[in-house]
Amino acid sequence: MGFEFRITASLTQEQRRHLAQLLEAGTPQAPGTAMPENDIRLTDTGLYVCQYLRPNPWHGLEALRAWLDAQGVDYAVAEIDD
Repeated sequence: MGFEFRITASLTQEQRRHLAQLLEAGTPQAPGTAMPENDIRLTDTGLYVCQYLRPNPWHGLEALRAWLDAQGVDYAVAEIDD
């Protein structure tokens, strides 16, 4: 395991489709390339992020965060501590 985070966000269907396409293509930072230190999944409430190497939910995902900000999406980040 790694450092797990829940990014809760209210997303429209269009935003969800766009995020799903980004994640299918690779990471938002570098589409089409694998980043083995990240596991990012779209969930019913937003995104699940597991950072295997760093305790920072946005490491390597700056483009994703910038996209959420540009879309005006309100989001909250919480560390999952099970």
